Amino acid sequence: MSSSSPHSLFALASQSFLRNQAQAIKSLDSLPPMLLPPLLSEAISSRSIQTVQAMVQAWPFPCLSLGHLMEAQQPDPDIFKAVLDGFGVLLDLEVRPPGCNLKVLDLWTKSPNDTGNLHSPTQPWNIGISIPKSEVDQPRTKRRRLDHASSPQNQHLLDMQLIVELCIKEDDPDQVLTFLSRRLHMGKVLPQICCRKLSFVGKKLKFPVLKRIMDNVHLHCVQEVRISRSLDLLDLAMLAPYLGQMVHVNTFHLSGLLIYPWTVFTEPFTQLFTVFLSQFLRMLHLKHLHLDSVCSLEGHMDQLLKCVATNLETLAITDCSLSESDLISLSLRLGYNRLTSLDLSEVVFIPADLEGLSAVLLRASSTLVHLDLGGCLIRDSQFTAMLPALSLCAQLQSLRLCGNLVSSGVLESLLRAMLPPSKSRLLILPIPVQCYLAFRGPLQQGLLQGYLAELRLLLQDIAMCRWSLEIHSASKYDMMLLQLDV
Repeated sequence: MSSSSPHSLFALASQSFLRNQAQAIKSLDSLPPMLLPPLLSEAISSRSIQTVQAMVQAWPFPCLSLGHLMEAQQPDPDIFKAVLDGFGVLLDLEVRPPGCNLKVLDLWTKSPNDTGNLHSPTQPWNIGISIPKSEVDQPRTKRRRLDHASSPQNQHLLDMQLIVELCIKEDDPDQVLTFLSRRLHMGKVLPQICCRKLSFVGKKLKFPVLKRIMDNVHLHCVQEVRISRSLDLLDLAMLAPYLGQMVHVNTFHLSGLLIYPWTVFTEPFTQLFTVFLSQFLRMLHLKHLHLDSVCSLEGHMDQLLKCVATNLETLAITDCSLSESDLISLSLRLGYNRLTSLDLSEVVFIPADLEGLSAVLLRASSTLVHLDLGGCLIRDSQFTAMLPALSLCAQLQSLRLCGNLVSSGVLESLLRAMLPPSKSRLLILPIPVQCYLAFRGPLQQGLLQGYLAELRLLLQDIAMCRWSLEIHSASKYDMMLLQLDV
């Protein structure tokens, strides 16, 4: 006679229970609370959509943490919608159903609430929005009250919270944004929203809808902000007050800040841009700053860096133009012994000698681990001028230089300055200009093979470690990948 494990028996019983959804829903009130978490997992796996929604509405614990389960099982949109609709039903009720204690729906896939246990009984229900004690004394936003939750019968709405990664994207909204927007259009209240990551992507959301959503976000909980769309002056004015309240942000990404050239030096632009930049003064925990295709940065670098805390660990300023004064400001404002990653790829450097860039490298030489100067069209004379500063970056583990117009002689000088390495290092190097018949012309394989033979002899002589060399021809840049293993 075969025996079955308790887990197998429970799985069979769960499947039998869920087979009749109508009967299962009627029986939820009579089930012991500890049975609901495994039954909900089984209902999600079996796509019992109506039962999933009913279980959310009857959830007996203060927190329902589904991020890990949602990510692992990749449920279809109907399951996700059922979870949100069940939560929405609770928001609409003035009186809670007997036995339902749900206050927090946690859909964050990396939530500290989410240990694989759907109700996380060993942790406080609101750990997902807790602030470390060391940060309690920092400036923070006041707790917002829901617009429609002031009456006594709706006080429970103040405790209804949704923990999620919020992406504001009108042209292709996700399930969460669709849920929030639909409730607003129907004149219903929103839950309070806690999100570690807040993104603005693509087309602009209509301002009244965006404002109502943002007014329900616990802005002091936001730790990462991503803005990836073309902004105008009105966008800057609208976002600035919210950014200033995100006092615990540690990562900020901004791309596509497109300002018409004839407006850059006008008084309205200057005022609004100053207000926008000043919001960084409140981001005392900012460690990672990424600015991509922000065309209005040239000439405003000093103004920006004055507002950024000096504890930056990662700085990426890409696909824009930087003047000599911008580079000098960058070298003066960088904090000592902090910066580990600097990305200036695709930057057009206005100065001819790059003294400012050399000063930046000197400033960060003791801590810099990753450096990207790819696609900057740096020439031999410029590269030679900054080579002494580059050779002092002893902690470098990766250096990307592809997309620059460098000769074989300058590359040899670079290798002699940086070899043998003190630690393992990846060098992504440009193929010398001598291997091309003309500027931006096709790569000549015969010339390349001749150069590679010389390069291998050089590496055998000076590398003093294990190394490997690969050639990659990409649509944008040809490159040599030199891996040095200590």
